[in-house]
Parts: sequence; C-alpha cells; structure tokens
Amino acid sequence: MSLWDFEGCEKMKVIYEPKGKAREYAELAVNIYRGCGHGCEYCYAPNVIKMNKLLFFNEPSLRPYITKQINDDAYEMKKNNDNREVLMCFTCDPYQPEDVFHQATRKAIQSFVHHGRHFSILTKGGKRSERDFDLLAEHPGLCRYGATLVFCNDEHSKKYEPFAAITSERIESLKKAHELGIKTWVSLEPAWSYADVSDLIKRTADFVDEYKIGKLNYHAHAKEINWKEFKEEVVDLCEFLGVNYTLKNDLAVL
Repeated sequence: MSLWDFEGCEKMKVIYEPKGKAREYAELAVNIYRGCGHGCEYCYAPNVIKMNKLLFFNEPSLRPYITKQINDDAYEMKKNNDNREVLMCFTCDPYQPEDVFHQATRKAIQSFVHHGRHFSILTKGGKRSERDFDLLAEHPGLCRYGATLVFCNDEHSKKYEPFAAITSERIESLKKAHELGIKTWVSLEPAWSYADVSDLIKRTADFVDEYKIGKLNYHAHAKEINWKEFKEEVVDLCEFLGVNYTLKNDLAVL
C-alpha cells in the first residue's frame, strides 16, 4: 500500500495524518506535487510512495485538482474547528522548480489564510520560496517557514542536492523570513555529520526559532556515523547555545 492509498483524514481529500516517523513532524500534512525535481541523492520519498526514482526526479507533476481539494479540506477543518497545523510537504518540495510555473503552493497558502488554518512550510527552495513571503508576513500567527539544511558546504549541497537551492541561499531566506516577523524552523534531517550540524546551528541560531534533528537513514554514509556520540555532541551544543530543539525518536532513544 502506498501513501496515496491511505491519504486523507475523515471527510478530507488530500490533507492527511502522517504515519510513523513523519508523525513526529506534523499531525497533518499535504503533498502538492507527485515527485520532486530537486534530485537529492539521499531522498526517502520514492521508496515511501513506491515510485520509480527516474520518474520521481525527472517527471514531477502537479497532483490533479490539488488546489481545489486543499481549499475544500481547509474549509472542512474550519467547519470542524480543527486547528491542527498542516505541513507542506513530506514527499515533495512545495517550492521545487515545477512550482515556479504552477504557483500551486501560493494558492494553497491563500486557502489556509482565507480559512484561518495553521500551516507550516518545509523547503529547500531558497529564493523561490521568497515569492510568498508577503502572504506569510501578513499572517504571522498562522504560519511557520522552515528549511531543510544538510550540508554546511555549498559544494556538497550542489553534489548531493543538485537542483535544490544551495545551503547559503536557504540560510539567507530563513534570515529574510525572520526579519519579516515570520516564525522560522530548520530540519536538520537527514544529519550528514556533526561538523555539518554544528556549523549550521551556529550560523543560524540568531534567526531560527526551532530545530528538528534526525538521523540519516537512506544513504550508505549513515553507517559511517557513531549516532550515540553524534547525539551527545549535538545535545551539548544546543544546550550551550540555548536554542530550541527536538530530537527525532530514533536519535533520542540512543
């Protein structure tokens, strides 16, 4: 069974309750695109939705009727007084290159704002995502803007995340969001190394409200990391800097 088979809460079409590890990030989520053009080497999504990797990375597509369905679901949430936050997105990036043409993410934001629903963004889109900062800044109580950061080195970012915005660009977008009064967060998952995570936290601590930290699970490099030692070092750093952080369960239990 794929994600698409069980997607949807009661009376909802495309907003769904994540299962397993994803549940640690959000109670509700929506995936606007099928596939993602960023081509990240460590991506878990093709396996999760049981989609051929070549199709997933090379032929991402807007899900049919997705913007209308999001609007319908946001209306149902409002009617049912459901104030749970909706994450965009788990199995794709809401600001992948495909969105430059469709602008479906902006339409989704407009629906959430219109119905007064809480939502969160997670992206590697960098400057592409800044297109919608006007909407986020107008409704800071409804939204959070997040970026996935993996590598402190832009060259490694280009190598392993070839079509995503480079790390420095994502960091600059986080800073701009913060300056506009938008709540910011960072997903440090997958963690590539303590050196990367340490550098990324130090570079962004002044303008990031929360960090979520999790292991690398879908790449051979994960076997090269002593995760227990990694956890201890990361916790010590976060406590020393006084940042707000959460460890994913598979890291926290070590």
